[in-house]
Amino acid sequence: MRFVVVRSSAPGCEPTCPEWISAEGSIEARTPALFKRTLKVLGRRKLPVVVDSPGGNVDAALALGRLIRKNKLDIAVGKTRFTGCQPDAKDCTENDGKAARYFGNAYADGAICNSACPLMFAGGIRRVVGQWAHLGVHQITTTYIRTKLQYRTTYRVVRGKKKIVDKKVISRKNAGSYKTYEMSKSVEKRLAAYLKEMGVGQAVLETMKNTPASSIQQLAPYDMLQTKLVTSLDAVDLLIAPTLCKTDPVAANCREIPAPAGHVVAYAKSAPAASGRTRNRAAGRCWRYALRSGSRQKFSLRSQLSRMDLRGRHD
Repeated sequence: MRFVVVRSSAPGCEPTCPEWISAEGSIEARTPALFKRTLKVLGRRKLPVVVDSPGGNVDAALALGRLIRKNKLDIAVGKTRFTGCQPDAKDCTENDGKAARYFGNAYADGAICNSACPLMFAGGIRRVVGQWAHLGVHQITTTYIRTKLQYRTTYRVVRGKKKIVDKKVISRKNAGSYKTYEMSKSVEKRLAAYLKEMGVGQAVLETMKNTPASSIQQLAPYDMLQTKLVTSLDAVDLLIAPTLCKTDPVAANCREIPAPAGHVVAYAKSAPAASGRTRNRAAGRCWRYALRSGSRQKFSLRSQLSRMDLRGRHD
């Protein structure tokens, strides 16, 4: 999954426009670390998450959900249509000087949050799935990986008994893997505790258990509302509409970008009427010029790959 901070490109919203975190792709073991990096770049700013994901690693989804809840972020199922520079484009300069790296619009049509994604979704403070978006669950698949290890052990004989001084892995070989398609009792207990922590009804877990791993059960809006998986039957616009920046006070995810440096804004003001000999000189208009200095910020999100050995992975 990749995370990108996006600024709305809706016509007329400048200089104050809404922004959000676009989260798209499969959830992998390293995804929570990438999300932490995004949050660190944002500092104290609280942007809603717009997610489109087929699912992935369950443990990572739980970690993402807890990060979202800890940072008190809202979440919506939606896709982002980018204008100008695309997230996968290299050395794109189209948006340079605009004080934002990526611009776009979010929409619900065809967006999905399936498999492990609803566990991440459950972490949001406000959680919305539009009429044309889809949120689905199914049984968990657990992959067990066998690994054959060889050790080198150093002993010391003390009073006729061996005492281990050092034990080091000298080789590691893949010994095969196998999958199970039913939720273990330990995993079920852990997911039940997580959903309770997030304030979501246990009926979501029952639907997961009763849906084969080879299928997806799309949850109906009413059912999501009844189980408190969603907080309202609104769509993604609830969190990223340009009108949010026209209110007083503006929404937390709105950011003002001043006019570029050197841009001249003229304000016209009529002079008060004068009497006697000074009337002709005072007549007319007095012009004031204000210079607004621009600011420029860049969000630099760098991905870092990490490797880890997994004995059991839940998807």
